[in-house]
Amino acid sequence: MRTFTPYFVATVALVQFTHAADKKWYEEMVMGPAWSETFSDYFQGEKRTPAAIKGIVLDLGNDNHALFDSEALRLVTAYKGDFEWGGVAWAGSHGTLITLANKDPLFNTASMPGWGNKAGSFEDKREHPGYGKLEQGSFNGYFRSGETITLDYTVLGSRILETDAMDKGSLTRSFYFDKRNDELVMVVAEEKGDFTLSPKRDSAKSADGLEIVATGGVSLVTDTKNHGRLLAKIPRGGQALQAQIAYSRSETPKPVSMPDFKALVSGGKPIFDKKIKGTVNLSNDKKSPYVTDVINLPENNPWKSNLRFVAFDFLSDDKAAISTWNGDVWTLTGIKDMKNLVWQRVASGLFQPLGLKVVDGTIYVNGRDGITKLIDLNNDGEIDQYKVFNHDVIVTENFHEFAFELQTDKEGNFYFSKASPVRPGGRGFDKILDDNGVIAKVSKDGSKLEVLATGLRAPGGLGIGPNGEITSGENEGTWMPSCKINYVKPGNTPVFFGVEPSRHDVKGKYTEPLCYLPMDVDNSGASQVWVPEGIDFGVPAGEMLHLSYGTSSIFHVLTQPRGNTGFLEGGVVKLPIKLQSSAMRARFHKDGSLYVAGFRGWQTNAASEAAFQRVRHNPDVVVPAPTKMEYTSTGIKLTFPAKLDKELAEDPTSYSAQRWNYVRGPQYGSGEFSVDHPDRDAEKQALEKESHEHQVRDDVEIKAAKLSADGMTVDIELDHMKPCMNLKVTYDLEDTDGEVFKGEYIGTVYKD
Repeated sequence: MRTFTPYFVATVALVQFTHAADKKWYEEMVMGPAWSETFSDYFQGEKRTPAAIKGIVLDLGNDNHALFDSEALRLVTAYKGDFEWGGVAWAGSHGTLITLANKDPLFNTASMPGWGNKAGSFEDKREHPGYGKLEQGSFNGYFRSGETITLDYTVLGSRILETDAMDKGSLTRSFYFDKRNDELVMVVAEEKGDFTLSPKRDSAKSADGLEIVATGGVSLVTDTKNHGRLLAKIPRGGQALQAQIAYSRSETPKPVSMPDFKALVSGGKPIFDKKIKGTVNLSNDKKSPYVTDVINLPENNPWKSNLRFVAFDFLSDDKAAISTWNGDVWTLTGIKDMKNLVWQRVASGLFQPLGLKVVDGTIYVNGRDGITKLIDLNNDGEIDQYKVFNHDVIVTENFHEFAFELQTDKEGNFYFSKASPVRPGGRGFDKILDDNGVIAKVSKDGSKLEVLATGLRAPGGLGIGPNGEITSGENEGTWMPSCKINYVKPGNTPVFFGVEPSRHDVKGKYTEPLCYLPMDVDNSGASQVWVPEGIDFGVPAGEMLHLSYGTSSIFHVLTQPRGNTGFLEGGVVKLPIKLQSSAMRARFHKDGSLYVAGFRGWQTNAASEAAFQRVRHNPDVVVPAPTKMEYTSTGIKLTFPAKLDKELAEDPTSYSAQRWNYVRGPQYGSGEFSVDHPDRDAEKQALEKESHEHQVRDDVEIKAAKLSADGMTVDIELDHMKPCMNLKVTYDLEDTDGEVFKGEYIGTVYKD
């Protein structure tokens, strides 16, 4: 298996393993027999970028590899050798891809569909040539049996299984073809020199020395327009057909014994059969409203897998499934009582799976290539079938096209968000296609993908509320003046969330967010989660929590209806929760605790590379933060979870307030601009030049503060309450028992 070690984590409890001083972590991690990414290669001596956007590298043993393009349904190349490292999830590169390093591979195929259409033509008729699914076929996924990968795809209605083997420089492709209503035509190889065919058309040899042999009734032909391109024809037939195509440059290739396809698709022996005992650092803090238990990452995992945990869900009350940015899925059992924790690596090689959802006991992951259903065929604990659930999403080779999150609604539909292709350095965008910068919905059966929102830049997470509400975090950048929380009610879609280059065909006006968030509060927004009914988490049931990946924080989102628009307005207060890494994904367990996964992948203040944590509310300690807010014509009301000291609560000096605006435009982010004394020239200039150095906030006088009769709500009167993109109100109070309530509310005030 391909090996490659993750970053050394400084916190002792989170050390994964050490790595050789002369090797990078990605050179040592055991990848598994299949690895999905976007790859480059060398085609006829020149670097080809990309070689396969939705590529799957197959480990054929002894440093031999093949590359399959799951969109074009084409075996791109086979070679012996290593990789030239790139890629954002591996080498941190914002502009280079991982390249198959051999400049003289066994064979290549040209960048084109791997199979002809019904007319036998290889013309790329996709809406965006080179991108997206073919009309004549689709990828169904693959099976893993031990170290053997069997590809599963359909061409012109006929299911095809393919497994590849390489030995002593010779490659054999073994095929199972289901019944065929049409003749199938496949691209076999592309050479600089012409191919010479044998009289029986069962073998061919190129002028450059590549010899190819076909069996099972497959005939070889040259392309009429390019004799350096070899094709294979599979005849029509009402019965299944098994065949092989073998390649060699050193001798006449000899096909190997035909594999047992029935066995290969039934589940094989496990390859990650070592389970690792887990440990947990349980908090015994009884004074804080929230305590965090740190579940330590598996130490010295033998595959040197980089465990940057990013998404998870519960398989049961006692078991969680967790994905990593670098393509793994692990399970953790024993979480119910935290006494007998066991880690197990159950899947590998997925395409940056930043979303995971369990439905009816089955794990679904969302990666850059789409949603994949993971199936354990023989109940040995490992995944045997990586089945395509929906891979309709169109992706380019850009490093920033992250596919975030995976959630479901009450009807069972799936949701995820997709970033726009930011240029290296973060400013502007590369080529934008249909599914860039969107929130998408996939039907319960996986058959339909629908875009619900456009105009997103980097929606690091999303949430589906108890009533079908759709939310997302968002990051500052081009056309994004600051981070924000987007919100839309079901039925109000499609909507446009602000990035003009990824507006697509949504004609409506810019849908303003629930609230904007300044960089010191949230510089990289992640997911949202709602407090379930019947759970005491120190926040009222049904309320939304917002996660910040950038500031490793969890916020309570306080809202109110925005007039009669069907939208919300409001803001956030930070909950006193301490995390060891970023807050990327969170889910509530049935026991009322909140599990949080986080990692370092881009800008964040996370203390460690990764963490999986359980946050528990201490019901004996009041959460010192507002639980409700209400804008009034004269200011804001804040409701607290305990009776406040009246003298402090009604003292205007217990509060302070500021307000400011941003400029939304084609520049990266925005400075802060006065609301009370607008500088129109500066605002105009901000549309033409970055304005971060312009930092003007209005200090707002606190005119008065009045405590309600129940002692829990403060009506704060501001000098000239008015709409603003950010209103910041700080408070320094005490309850009647002398407990300090100190913090800030940050929100957005609209006209309606």
